[in-house]
Amino acid sequence: MTSRLTAFEPAAGSVPTAGTSGDLPAPVAVVTGIVRGIGPRHSTCDDTGLLSVEIEWPRGGYKLRDLGFEFKVVSGATDYVIFPEGPVQAPINGRRGDFLFMWREGGPSQQQPIDLQVEVRAVTRSNLRGPPARVVVRAAPGA
Repeated sequence: MTSRLTAFEPAAGSVPTAGTSGDLPAPVAVVTGIVRGIGPRHSTCDDTGLLSVEIEWPRGGYKLRDLGFEFKVVSGATDYVIFPEGPVQAPINGRRGDFLFMWREGGPSQQQPIDLQVEVRAVTRSNLRGPPARVVVRAAPGA
């Protein structure tokens, strides 16, 4: 199983710059699913947690294929490394992208609750960063 996410690299030497909503709008982000690991075996992915986030990109000056998206936890904490450090791209369908995040967590008896608020923002190749959308990621062990 693979997430099919790819790293999105801003241009070398570019400096992160905050954009306005007129330059680069906030995406529409929705958590579409959370599946917790069901067992201890990694070889069958039984110990893997899955989080699906759908991004819908508004019409405007930037195409979805020209953007990466940064996912940053702004509230809550977890021992799991769910989100990558930098911006990523996902498979797209029109103005929508489906982001699948995976992490190792074991079976229900080994899991911790997840209760996070995550900011999602668009990033251009020139390192312009748009305003964030916020999603809640919440799941009990074994959910």
